[in-house]
Amino acid sequence: MRETFEKNDAGFQHILDRKGSMAYAAHNETLSRRAAKITDYDECQQLLEDWLKFFRTDHFRLTKTKATQAKQVRSNIWEPRFMTQPIDTVEFKANLAGVGSDLKNIEGIWQNNDITVLVKHMHTGYEASILKDMDEWRAGQLLFQLDEKLQSGTRFMSTFRPVPIQRIRLLDNKLLLVDQLTLKRIYPHAPLDTSSEEFYRLKNSDATFAYKRDEQTVYLRIPSFSFNKRAIDSVLNEFDQVIRTCPNLIIDLRDCQGGQDNNFAKLLPYLSTGSTRTVMAEVRSTQRNNEIWDSLINDPETDEEEKESYRAIQNTLNAHLGEFVNIFGRDVAVTKKGEVLPNPKNVGIIIHENNFSTTEQFILVAKQSRKVKFFGRKTGGALDVSNMVEARSPSGDFIFEYCISRSLRIPEMAVDDLGIHPDFYLDKTVGENRWVDFVSDRFREWSEM
Repeated sequence: MRETFEKNDAGFQHILDRKGSMAYAAHNETLSRRAAKITDYDECQQLLEDWLKFFRTDHFRLTKTKATQAKQVRSNIWEPRFMTQPIDTVEFKANLAGVGSDLKNIEGIWQNNDITVLVKHMHTGYEASILKDMDEWRAGQLLFQLDEKLQSGTRFMSTFRPVPIQRIRLLDNKLLLVDQLTLKRIYPHAPLDTSSEEFYRLKNSDATFAYKRDEQTVYLRIPSFSFNKRAIDSVLNEFDQVIRTCPNLIIDLRDCQGGQDNNFAKLLPYLSTGSTRTVMAEVRSTQRNNEIWDSLINDPETDEEEKESYRAIQNTLNAHLGEFVNIFGRDVAVTKKGEVLPNPKNVGIIIHENNFSTTEQFILVAKQSRKVKFFGRKTGGALDVSNMVEARSPSGDFIFEYCISRSLRIPEMAVDDLGIHPDFYLDKTVGENRWVDFVSDRFREWSEM
């Protein structure tokens, strides 16, 4: 992996020049000592990721192959995790009813679209177990353990592998967030209000959708910019006239991680207030990197005109092996001012730490509009080096993805590891199920000025 990264990744030399060869040598020495003691695939994956974090915290990926995961399961390296005693659901419900419905206690039954779990209070905290057999899970198998104060815990994969929990939130005592898992309480019954239902839907659905939230506001949910252009364009076509007649537009990008820039093209006319500038990127030309163009050229869905364009780019890159090549022919793309729509007048875009890559590129474009304000938390910061490609480890145990392009913005305007900050930071006292309400309330205040 190290050889592949050093020879091909677009961000390698930039960080090496910034941090220095002595720091890199010390980093390699430290991790080499750790590597000598590793016998487990998960520890190996963690070490390789720690090695990569010398260069950046994201925009790389290491994935165990299915064959590797099967080896781990067969080796029984993780202790099976089940509830200490089988739970009688009827008796469990009766006991809860007997002590009253204290919703501040998370003991109860919770679910999302995929799973139903029973959460029981134990001596030192809570245990959540799968309620019935499903796919790779068995009834009674532990999904997670949380401490009494909901500040820390461990979740378990279907293979029983333990993973430290990074984030726990209890919203209105009705929604439970454990890392990327979002559950709603179904017993004791705790009906969700409109805002919480809205939040639950966006966290448990891959659908792109919109609706008129009130007489002044259209809400648009975009879960991904990855091969999602057809769905985004379809929703915008359906709601075009509604958006054009409402003064407020809320675009919710939470968990929208990346994809392709052309996916957000149809959004831009609703935001535009003038010309925009996009700083281009350059591609690191190596024999391995340039092979990516073969897959595009040989794709049956690529038309002949596109194939010729890809061949020309590949030929240019092959003529400059070992160099960075600007395949766009210009450093900055300027989109001239077009029609400025009277509506929407205010565009609120919701962002947070799980936004990366293409979503951050959209944010940089949208920030150039006078109409747009951003709400939430800072983004994840993975844009300066981009366009990920795959390589397989020599052992065949891992798929490794690295980047082949770097932005001409760096180092003057770096995004990697720093993220992009919102105009309005939403702190922990504003529950994530209330973020859309916060934006809507702010729009209402502005209309009264």
